[in-house]
Amino acid sequence: MFGVNICRVSGVSMQPRIPAGSFVLCMGALRTKLKPGGIYLFEHPRFGQLIKTLSNVDSAGNLWFKGENSHSVTMQEMGPIRQNRVIGKVTWVISA
Repeated sequence: MFGVNICRVSGVSMQPRIPAGSFVLCMGALRTKLKPGGIYLFEHPRFGQLIKTLSNVDSAGNLWFKGENSHSVTMQEMGPIRQNRVIGKVTWVISA
């Protein structure tokens, strides 16, 4: 409604930056400029909703995301993500 999402993080793919079980506040994608190094919530066609760090934007405008932990799905496994799949930017983390 207001472009704000609160999500609970499951899994260790973003540790130590975001511990498993933490809550994150995400501001709607239309309110934020996508920048490498930022953490975003997005809808992946195969893996569902994911929270990952934006690694880079390629020349075709595709977004490439990465986890912060070696137990994360790799950038190659995720593949490129279109900007319209981004739900929001993580702006606040409440650690578990």
